[in-house]
Amino acid sequence: MFIIGLTLRFFSRSPTAAAARKSNMLVKEFCNRRCILTSSGLLLVASGTFFILFFPIIFQDILQEELKLRPGSRSYDSWVSPPFPLAMDVYFFNWTNPEDITNHSTKPILEELGPYRFIEHPTKVDIEWHDENATVSYRKKSLYYFDEEGSNGSLDDVISSINIVAVKGVSLGLNVYEQKINVVKTAGELLFDGYEDNMVLMGKHMFNADEVPFDRVGWFYTRNNSADLIGHYNIHTGVEDIAMLGKMGEWNYKPRTDFFEGNCGMLNGSAGEFFPPGLSKDQPIELFTPDMCRSLPLDFEEEVTIHGQKAYKYSGDRRAIDNGTLYPETACFSAGEIVPSGVLNISSCRFGTPVFVSFPHYYGADPFYLDQVEGLNPSKEKHQFYMSLEPTTSVPLDVAARLQLNIMIEPYEHINLFSEVQRVFLPVLWFEQHVLMPAELAGEIGQALIIPSIVRLCGIIMVVFGVVMLLWMPLERMFFRRRRVAGTIGIKEQAALNGVRSFNITTEKGLLASSEKKNGKTTTATAIVLVDKLLEKPLEKQSLSDGTQTSPAEPECAPLIDGRNVTIINS
Repeated sequence: MFIIGLTLRFFSRSPTAAAARKSNMLVKEFCNRRCILTSSGLLLVASGTFFILFFPIIFQDILQEELKLRPGSRSYDSWVSPPFPLAMDVYFFNWTNPEDITNHSTKPILEELGPYRFIEHPTKVDIEWHDENATVSYRKKSLYYFDEEGSNGSLDDVISSINIVAVKGVSLGLNVYEQKINVVKTAGELLFDGYEDNMVLMGKHMFNADEVPFDRVGWFYTRNNSADLIGHYNIHTGVEDIAMLGKMGEWNYKPRTDFFEGNCGMLNGSAGEFFPPGLSKDQPIELFTPDMCRSLPLDFEEEVTIHGQKAYKYSGDRRAIDNGTLYPETACFSAGEIVPSGVLNISSCRFGTPVFVSFPHYYGADPFYLDQVEGLNPSKEKHQFYMSLEPTTSVPLDVAARLQLNIMIEPYEHINLFSEVQRVFLPVLWFEQHVLMPAELAGEIGQALIIPSIVRLCGIIMVVFGVVMLLWMPLERMFFRRRRVAGTIGIKEQAALNGVRSFNITTEKGLLASSEKKNGKTTTATAIVLVDKLLEKPLEKQSLSDGTQTSPAEPECAPLIDGRNVTIINS
């Protein structure tokens, strides 16, 4: 029996096949968890790091590829024909007292009329791609429709304005004795329709067609549905160098203009539709304007928000319309006329007509010009020339191109019509093209630009989760090791405590047994001592009347000792 029992005990302690399989499964499960967590953690950390460090560069390359101008690109269709119509507002200055031009004590009195709004549908024609130097050539052609509802007036409104034929006739040396200083025409005639003039017809017979290219007179005559008036463009596409995107290459088949000397004749800046991505607040942008035959610099003014998108606002300041008075480098724009800052001489660009360009109502110009006339009230909100561009893509979000045409009237001693006039820069009209990108298009740009931030956030989350997965197994093992150590210490302390208690109970049993053997029964004093030890509480002595010490009455039953109640009997 002893051998059989020993054998059963031995086999009960030996691992069975099922236990072995269970142990192997636990080992495999542990290894699988560790491998899965480690590999997944490494993959997440590597992927997240890649997205954080390299995705912005990749996104920048993708963005630049999308911005490049070429057939089939995202920007091509909107460049050929804008997806939304453009509006052009024209304001006339009605000259109410032209008869007082020789009265030096009276200033010209002007009354602003308008706006006369025209809807423009522009398109590019004669497009030619030049892969050898990454440029494209084209002409602009626009259709204009009068918007009666958006206008404050009719094209039949009668307006008194300066007689530009007479003023030009002076520069041509023609006899203008029968001409008046002003003309009274309708708004339509002064703009796109034009009006006949005998001096123009006579000039066409006397001079070359290049000097007198029109048969009618009108500020925008021949511009409607024509591709010849504003010239032939050649711009860079940015295919080879994104920093050249949109910049002027040639205008009218020349790399510079013939209207200004030196640096003023260079074709600086953009054609107005594309700018190189990545704007800087420290660098101005330049815009080539064919109506002025020159580039117009715009300096950074402030950050603005357009349809929820951040934009850099560049505006025309005094430097943009200076003629050498304030900035020496702009002296070549004066074209021989030394006048206060605020107007630009473009007479060479307008067939010799003494036309000077300024901002509307002489905004930002020297007070000299405002003092010459009455009826002007410059305002930054209404008359500032500015462009607001998204800084990453350089896409224009809000553009307000505002310019004013002025005619210089000055005395000529041998011509009665101008012999007694005072020198005056007389405003004729000003026009505005305010283009605000639709909210949905601006939203698409914003959604595209937020992609790097989203990917960066995802990369950070991936790295965090990856690190947690890599540290999970070591932390788990450390945690359970501490729990096992704490459990082992608790078991040892409990075993020691139980040993002490077992020793005390055994000793107490021995004392009780010896007492029983001595007299065959337990005395009261012995029982009390044993109960005190069992209760681990000292007995309080009571004094008797005779001075002897005795113990107080004890309860009849004590705690269990070895599974039995101890009954205490008083003697």
